[in-house]
Amino acid sequence: MLKKAIWLVTACLTLLALLSASCNGTSTTSDMTLYQSTEHGFSIEYPEEWSENVQGAGTQFSIEFADPDGLLTASVYLQYECQEIVSSDFIAQGETYLSSVPGYNSISGRTVSVGGGISGHEIVAKGDIGTGQVEKFRFVLLVRGQQGFWYGVHGEPGAFDEQEEIVEDIMDSFKLLSTFTFAAPEPWPGGTYTGTGFSVTIPEGWCQYPVLRPEHVCYFAPPEKSPSVHISVQPRLEDTTLQEYVDSIVEDIPTSGYWANFNLISKRSVTVGGLDAYELVFTGMSDLSPGYTTECKYLIAINGEQAFWVMAVTYPDLFQQHEAIIDEVIYSFRPQ
Repeated sequence: MLKKAIWLVTACLTLLALLSASCNGTSTTSDMTLYQSTEHGFSIEYPEEWSENVQGAGTQFSIEFADPDGLLTASVYLQYECQEIVSSDFIAQGETYLSSVPGYNSISGRTVSVGGGISGHEIVAKGDIGTGQVEKFRFVLLVRGQQGFWYGVHGEPGAFDEQEEIVEDIMDSFKLLSTFTFAAPEPWPGGTYTGTGFSVTIPEGWCQYPVLRPEHVCYFAPPEKSPSVHISVQPRLEDTTLQEYVDSIVEDIPTSGYWANFNLISKRSVTVGGLDAYELVFTGMSDLSPGYTTECKYLIAINGEQAFWVMAVTYPDLFQQHEAIIDEVIYSFRPQ
């Protein structure tokens, strides 16, 4: 998968709450099960003894089906953009990513016809796509409007070749449904976003994505998904000062279950929108982007009975490059 598209991407990718896919499973043959998502508009079949596991949801939806021995895995990854995706760009990005993975060895590439009448690009190769070992894989990349799909099978090379018929059945079973119900993100025209009790200025060209945790109010990011900005509004803890509140957050983050490998880089008092606030900078791995370290800058402020978290997320190697636009957005926060 695209390393920096699959998080957050992105980013941050980022601070996130999983939504369930709308699907139903029914048996199609004696040994295959149909997974159908009316939410995202696709179906795929997999052997009935394999397990099903939704990895992510929302605008970065992914699902895996694994055999009992863990030697083969089928997967569907789907990303949504706030504008129509250019198929050639999407395929080129996929090829660039795959060619950069450890142990990469291209076997074949071709144009294929996908169930539903859309052409896709198939890649067969070997490489370590994030499992820690070199596997053989067969992926198809395709685009439908604002949807960009990866689907395919990967696994231990010997098992992949020995079970070629199963691999073929899975690949051939993928179909696009005529409709889907998921609302794609919308482009932001630029200017002020006003929520309950606050406002913030968002750059033109960024996209407004569906929030990923119940406590989040809004989620914005550019099309490349990094950096991303999320705002959360939470009740203020009674009789707690701002410093005590922030100190408790820093203490709780490592054990909250939301972040792994938490490393606090800096903590300082600042003023934003006339309010006393604290700025936190830290690195860690979000529970919703396991395996990907992100660097975050949070502003935390209290106004009346509400605590505001203005959260920006990017990748550590891009933090300095993105810090100016991050500061421009999060320091535009104003209480209402």
